[in-house]
Amino acid sequence: MKVRELIQVLQALPDQDATVVIGEGAKPDTWLIVSGVAECQIARVNDDHATAGSEPAIEIV
Repeated sequence: MKVRELIQVLQALPDQDATVVIGEGAKPDTWLIVSGVAECQIARVNDDHATAGSEPAIEIV
């Protein structure tokens, strides 16, 4: 997903005051609360994973 796509999805949500969370992944009904974003550099491993690399990315923290 690109930043532009994420922004469009978020802007379309009816509750613009909702807290942003990210699913923990391994534990159902457990989420990480988003507190900001940071620029980083990645290398794609597959559609779900990346490691440090040279492709620009935005990390949601």
